[in-house]
Amino acid sequence: MKITLLSAGRERSVALAADGTAYAWGGVKLLGATLPPGYPGELCTNSPTEIGHNRFAQPTPLALNRGQPFSVVGDGYVDTLAVTRAGTVLSCRPIVSSEKGATNSRVGGLPTGASQVACAETAGFALYPDGSVWSWGMVAQGQLGRKVDERTAACGRVEGLPAIASIAAGHGHVLALDRQGKVWSWGANAAGQLGQGDLRQTALPTRIALAAPIVGVAAGDTHSFAVDAEGRLWGWGSNQFGQVGELLDARHEAKYYTQPRRVKTAFAVAQVDAGMFFTVARSTGGQVFAWGWNGMGQLAQDGVRASHRPLPLKSLERVTRIAAGVGHTLALCEQGVFAWGDNRASACGAFPSTTVQVAPLRIALA
Repeated sequence: MKITLLSAGRERSVALAADGTAYAWGGVKLLGATLPPGYPGELCTNSPTEIGHNRFAQPTPLALNRGQPFSVVGDGYVDTLAVTRAGTVLSCRPIVSSEKGATNSRVGGLPTGASQVACAETAGFALYPDGSVWSWGMVAQGQLGRKVDERTAACGRVEGLPAIASIAAGHGHVLALDRQGKVWSWGANAAGQLGQGDLRQTALPTRIALAAPIVGVAAGDTHSFAVDAEGRLWGWGSNQFGQVGELLDARHEAKYYTQPRRVKTAFAVAQVDAGMFFTVARSTGGQVFAWGWNGMGQLAQDGVRASHRPLPLKSLERVTRIAAGVGHTLALCEQGVFAWGDNRASACGAFPSTTVQVAPLRIALA
């Protein structure tokens, strides 16, 4: 099966196949499910139709969209956002029927034809081929990128931006990379994750002072990254576990950085992504490195010690895609999709009795 896109959310994982089928596992409930033979269901629930911790812990990938191909997906804190091949943005609930897939609803007020979707904790975002960005959800901390008087807002266009090439959403902040290689930010900023040199949140998109042309951005829970055209990495925001990384000026012990700083790597970076207090990067040679907090095995190393230095994952080679969730990571290579980290809801494909999945585990996709 050819996989074209990976997305990792709070406690769920999603893989999109070339035929448009989206498979989800982890924080997903299967309607009408029965416990596998020998599975200790009484530890989790007294119902034979419920599987796993808190009833949402599904180690087996489930198809979200029976008979309705998706073009892109973006997993979030509650639902999974998806765009149908007809261009409609859908919100898919994590409750799945084996015959019909997930119950979904159209996100009203959006144009058709979105090319990317992303989720903060309480807001959604859609990017369109004309470079426009649209947002909806809770207005808290300016995360929608527009001035709204109510606590929640319907879909609306984020004004004040040039044509955008890609977006990345953290817990409450957003990064937007424009088509000229410049980066813009808005939203929460208590740890300097907006990269504006201060700790003031803002609802107005503001350009970040980065000299080099940027080709990729990533937003963690409260830290941020940019990759420039030469494969150099720049980071800012919270750093209490070393998640920003080892800096060239050796000032890696600060708790946060309010402006971008060059992150020291011994490899050219092709892609970076970030979760809660940890970071994962893919080199141009297809090797995976991770650093930051490691309390749930996010770094895929022996033990759970944090590191501010990028540590290689020796078990994976020629990786072509990575995706970091809140506490786990997905990687795609020739051998398939692998996952590691926080598995309390089976986001790494193991039963929830394995709370920490240290070694990358291959996901059995149909």
